[in-house]
Amino acid sequence: MVGALLTDTLNPAAKKIRNRSVLLLVVGATGAVLFICTAAVIFYRNTQRLLASRVLEGHSQDVLSRLQTESARLERMDYLTRIYLAERNADDKNTIQTTEGVLDSNLSDLEKLIWDTKQRDRARFARACTDELIRQVNALVANSQSGAIERAALTRKMLECRDLVDRMETEEQLLLKQRSIDADQRAYRNLLTGGLFLLVSLFTVLSLFGFLLRDVWKHAKSEAQIFNTNERLNGTIQELKNQTAELSLITSMRQELQLCTTPDEAHRTTVCYVAKALPKAKIALMKVDSARKMMQIAATSDDQTQILDEFPVGACCGLRAGRPRRHKAGESEIECRHFAGKPPEDYLCMPFVAHGETLGLLYIGCQGTEDAEDLDLHHRLLERASDVASVWIASLNLRAQLEEQSIRDGLTNLYNRRFMEMALDREALLAIRRKTDLSVLMMDIDHFKRFNDTFGHEAGDQVLRGVAEILRHGVRAEDIACRYGGEELLLILPGTGAEVARERAEELRRRISEMQLDIPGSGSKKVTVSIGVATFPQAGQTAEDLVRSADRALYLAKNNGRDRVEKAETMVAG
Repeated sequence: MVGALLTDTLNPAAKKIRNRSVLLLVVGATGAVLFICTAAVIFYRNTQRLLASRVLEGHSQDVLSRLQTESARLERMDYLTRIYLAERNADDKNTIQTTEGVLDSNLSDLEKLIWDTKQRDRARFARACTDELIRQVNALVANSQSGAIERAALTRKMLECRDLVDRMETEEQLLLKQRSIDADQRAYRNLLTGGLFLLVSLFTVLSLFGFLLRDVWKHAKSEAQIFNTNERLNGTIQELKNQTAELSLITSMRQELQLCTTPDEAHRTTVCYVAKALPKAKIALMKVDSARKMMQIAATSDDQTQILDEFPVGACCGLRAGRPRRHKAGESEIECRHFAGKPPEDYLCMPFVAHGETLGLLYIGCQGTEDAEDLDLHHRLLERASDVASVWIASLNLRAQLEEQSIRDGLTNLYNRRFMEMALDREALLAIRRKTDLSVLMMDIDHFKRFNDTFGHEAGDQVLRGVAEILRHGVRAEDIACRYGGEELLLILPGTGAEVARERAEELRRRISEMQLDIPGSGSKKVTVSIGVATFPQAGQTAEDLVRSADRALYLAKNNGRDRVEKAETMVAG
């Protein structure tokens, strides 16, 4: 179907040449048939004329033979008459009479046989002469007393008849010679015509055959061109199908990545779609750690066991080169150093780079020749998938960083006040719905302003970071540590009652008081905090009331000598 369409639409020149070739073949074949028919008619007519000439030649030979026979009979009749006149033998007389009958009959037949008008007149004269001769012979034979005069008259008549027959014979020989020449000329012309006809026929046939060969060659060449074009078209169609399939896969992957909200989900999605293109390969997606020194496994295919869970960035040749690196057996000498055991013979390391920053590494290990061929076939797909995934992972990383920056304090890495307010509202609603306890610890670093003014802001920042570090490591996973403002910190304890909250506060106070900070130029310094504890619902029915009660308890701890814990419920009860 594709070939026919291509012939009709893309090759009008070949169609025009084919039509012209057919026309030339028809004209050439018609001309050859007409020429052969004409040559056959000419050859037939020449053959007829040759046959007619041969018939005339044979007729002349026959006439000439009979004339020679008649001439011999005349001599015999003359000889017999002389003998009879001398001896008067009866047998000779009978022989003479027999010869006369044959001679007369043959001359009559000869007159009928001759076609030439002049020869026929001569034959008529010869017959008349012969009749007179026979009469005279019969008269002498019948008259036994014949004299010399009668014999002399007979001899003259005999010579006259013989002279007529000889002249006829001579003329017939001339006719035979002329007819032989005509027959030979006709045979030569017929032979020449036949040879010329043969040459022209051969030339015509060879010309038509050559033209047919040329047309067949052109047709074969055109068919070869059409075949090659069809092959290229089929290759292009297959390439378009592959590109369509790749585009469909990339589109589905992009749509799936758009649903991802975290880099981990994007990592798993990327590996999932790469595995669809290379179902038998070993696939692993590595991510760079926060220090940008180590690569860690982010997602793998189901049976990926080749690559290490964690390795230095410099262990991968692809990361060192900054571009995809394909390792093949017999072609690459340097092996990557991130394998658990013996490295495979064929694998690909493709760095994930976006905006000039290395985000990770896509590793694909081939299990056999079929996997290697699939990897070569889908190399462009992998590059597109790498570009799409790296950009999307970079955007998710950036989004995570922005979200982290929006809810965390940059100095202490604790949650900021905005997040604290949202978290406390949520936990208060949960406590109401679940009828559980909720406690809040409000703490303030004692004499922080004097410490900050004396030793500088860097020392103050060091104190804040140290206290925040103790909070991060001293709380449960469900607890929320926040920087409320300045040197004030707040800790939300879901599901924690007043007594347990106080114990937790005392533990934190103790650990902070045991913390020693080395201030450059000032030596080791001790840090203490005052903590106010408020528990829902005793200290307040809303999040705002709870924070306010904890703040009052904090001020109570400050007024009572600092480095202590006070409960808001005591203050409310009083």
